Amino acid sequence: MKPVSAGALMSRTDEIRSMLRELMHPDCRVQVCADGQACDVRILGPDWQLRHFFWRPRDIDRFEIHLRGARPYETMTLDFSAGTPDGADVRFRVPAPLVLRFPDRSAAMLSAFPDCMWYQGTRTQPGA
Repeated sequence: MKPVSAGALMSRTDEIRSMLRELMHPDCRVQVCADGQACDVRILGPDWQLRHFFWRPRDIDRFEIHLRGARPYETMTLDFSAGTPDGADVRFRVPAPLVLRFPDRSAAMLSAFPDCMWYQGTRTQPGA
């Protein structure tokens, strides 16, 4: 994504899908906060047809403790914050994910696209 000096609110599906693809880069630092405790995660990618994306906590056991700590009948909101390799800051919120478990004992999370994403680009110096 081209660096910008001001923040931008992205709400179009194509913008959100593009940003999620950018956050798949191995040098991106992505964290999710479920209850005040941050957990490092990896964005696995957006679904090509549905407005959903896949992601995985780096420490699945620690993250599941946060999910279990949610009160029944309460809607859990996950706050994502990310830093891209070029220094941009990205933030968005989604409801609690669907946990997908695989035969090899690994897991992935499936979340709906956020309604919007806040993108704060890198600040460029005048004359740079």
